[in-house]
Amino acid sequence: MHERLTTDCGKVDDPRGSVLDVERAGAVWKDALRGLVAVFALQDVLMVGYLAATTVVLLCAEPSEVRSQCVHRNLAYIAALVAGCVFARRATFVAPVIRRTVYRLLLVGVFLLNYLALRHVLPVVRSDALDMELLRLDLLLFGVEPAIWLDRFNTRPIVEWFSFFYFSYFFICFFSMVLALWVTRPGRAVTQYALGTALVYCVGQLGYMAVPAYGPIVALRSAYPGPVDGGFFWNTVMSIVQSGGAMKDVFPSLHTAAPLWFALYAFSRARTDRRLLWLAVVTAFFSFNIIISTMLLRWHYAVDVVAGVALAFGAAWAAPRLAAWEERFRARMDQPQPWIFR
Repeated sequence: MHERLTTDCGKVDDPRGSVLDVERAGAVWKDALRGLVAVFALQDVLMVGYLAATTVVLLCAEPSEVRSQCVHRNLAYIAALVAGCVFARRATFVAPVIRRTVYRLLLVGVFLLNYLALRHVLPVVRSDALDMELLRLDLLLFGVEPAIWLDRFNTRPIVEWFSFFYFSYFFICFFSMVLALWVTRPGRAVTQYALGTALVYCVGQLGYMAVPAYGPIVALRSAYPGPVDGGFFWNTVMSIVQSGGAMKDVFPSLHTAAPLWFALYAFSRARTDRRLLWLAVVTAFFSFNIIISTMLLRWHYAVDVVAGVALAFGAAWAAPRLAAWEERFRARMDQPQPWIFR
């Protein structure tokens, strides 16, 4: 067989040269992929992807000064995350303790700032509200609106009890972050926590944009015989919501999804470390009370809670599988695990 073949155009092709070209192209792509893996972990990709998707949604909205500010803010968050990842994983001339501290603070900071900005983002993305649609869905599924049915328990002691637990959401988020990112030894457990938390908040906040609503406390105000009969803790909750809440952050209920995810994560960790069982039980107890509080305090419809529960269990199912996959993938790319800074 001839080693050189003549084409119809009279040119000579070398099959061995074509194979070498393909191999070289494959090597280039593999080197590029290895370079990206050396800088970005999967939780970074989720965060940047969420911010990019939010930016695209904003760009599709009606032009305004607020929209421009939101877009610029998102781009600044993306730039900060990318720069932080490059610094943390590639600036090897800086001590590892400094790089990992900066990286953790940056992730948490972007999470928090992004949430605080939602009160400006959500009205730009969607100016309408779907409260009546959520109400009709509740009536279809439950026969009543649970947030209204629970008004029979609108007494000071009960309201204060559930207001305390609703308020405790912020402390649960804080302590779970401290324990997982700052106390737990770097490894798959930390990756699992980061991925699950990123999934809960990124998917949940995209849900706010897809299904904007104010909640029963605003939309069904006239259906209640009177205001919430609360005291110190209720007033504290109201003050926090009015000063920093996203206002149209109803579907799904992240007050349901996040604490439940933290409880499921703690139970998962307790399988291999029995010392964490008490923490899982306490978190589950708080989570249960927070879920009830979301409806009794008129913040959420029942379908919001159902969606929050589904989101938490979805994250609990996906996070360990994604963490295991990333661990294997980074090993194939000859890269350290995402929370190891050399």
